[in-house]
This record gives sequence, C-alpha cells and structure tokens, in this order.
Amino acid sequence: MQVDGKPLTYKQAEAVLTLFLKGTQRAAARYLGISAPVLNRHLRQVEVKIGCPIMECGPRGTILNELGEKIAREQLALQGKRKEREHLTVACTPLSEELLLQALNAADPEGEAELVISEDRHNLTEFQAGMLDLVVLDDPLYAYEMEDGNWEELGNDRLVHVRRGEEYARYRFGPQRLGYRYLDSANVNYRVVRTFSSLAALTRSKYSYFVSESLMIRKGQRVSSATDPSLLSYAILCLYRPGVPKVEELLRAMRPEARK
Repeated sequence: MQVDGKPLTYKQAEAVLTLFLKGTQRAAARYLGISAPVLNRHLRQVEVKIGCPIMECGPRGTILNELGEKIAREQLALQGKRKEREHLTVACTPLSEELLLQALNAADPEGEAELVISEDRHNLTEFQAGMLDLVVLDDPLYAYEMEDGNWEELGNDRLVHVRRGEEYARYRFGPQRLGYRYLDSANVNYRVVRTFSSLAALTRSKYSYFVSESLMIRKGQRVSSATDPSLLSYAILCLYRPGVPKVEELLRAMRPEARK
C-alpha cells in the first residue's frame, strides 16, 4: 500500500484498515491482539510518513478522517484484486527480460505465470500492493529503501557513463539514480533535460547519458571511448514473496550458478 508514493509497512497498513473496519481503536487493537498505544503508534507513524493527519476525534473516540478512510478503502480494493489472481505473477524491465524469461522456461514449463514488463516504479508499486509475487529490479536502491521485504542478489552489471556535456538525457530503464548520485558525489555540473524510451534514440542523441552495459552489448551498441563503466558497478536484485508456489523455483533458475 502506497500513499502519495510513500509505502506503508504491513503493520501500518493493517492498523489503518482494522480501525476502519472495527470503528474504534479499542476494538481494532483487541482484534489485532495488541495494545491501544501500540495501535496508535502505528497510526501516528502513517501520519508522519505521509505528512497529513488520518484521524480525528469523534463521539466514540479517535476515528479515521476522510483521508484515512480513503486509504482503507483502497486497501480493500487491492485485496479484491489479489483474490482474483489465480497464477503466479512476475515482473521485470526490458533490461532483465531475458533473465526472467529463461527462468520461466525452467520453472514454469506450463506457461501459467503472468508476466509484466514495465518500469521499476510501476513494478514496485504493484508488488507492494500485492499484485506481483516476484520483481527483478533495475535499480537496487528500491530494495534497499524498503522498510520490509525479501530480496536476493542475482548478479551484477555496470552502468556505462557517456559524457557529452552538461545536458543529460535520462533513459527510462536502468539504475539512473545511481548515475546521478555519482555525478553529485564528484561535484559534476549537469542538467537532466529529457527522457528517452528508445536506446537507439538515446545513443544517437547529443546528450550525455547512463545506460547498463549488458543492454548495450545485447543490442550491439559500442561502448564509447568517453566512458568509464568500471566506476559504476551495481547489483541486480529480485524482490519476492516467500512461500508462494514456484517463486523458489524461479529464484533457483535465476541464481548465477544455475546460469553457468
């Protein structure tokens, strides 16, 4: 569950939903088997995280306000969508597509798993909403930033830096934030002026950019002499839900030892 891009932990989301369903903090705490102060702490953490109040005082004590009820109703809608899912659902980006497809060949010969290919931000939102069981990430920072969650390192790649001046184009895929953090740490002047979805258009452009080395090799692109990829190594990570059928088989198929 996310509110304005801020992911809630399971306990925080559970506290909001249970208060909505039970009506009072006392009843919600009793249902969850925790004390009222602990429940209240989870609710206050949500308010701090999103920067807005989600509760107000009513005749029966503290209840959810309009925003709090909206968050709870969105959770109920997501739960309904989760119940409609019949098969394993996995996601990746074009960078990790081949890795995941090879794993599906081994772990899902029946072809029952549903596959989503999109950006990290979209895939992460769907994973946190319970709509995905496994996600291969371009940007490892997303996994590091999660307050809870299970992830595993599947390998490594390098981020190629092509420097053509201060104006940069962001590529839609890959760990772009790592590249810009590198520029910040090196005190390099830069401006991100546009985004490209096509690798060919990006490499033909006049702008500086970052792109994953494995993708350039796969697409037959030459690494420019104005690069230093050795500076920008990064881990390829996979988020997953433990206990979901076939998830462990997929992980085994994607581990480095299985791909040798």
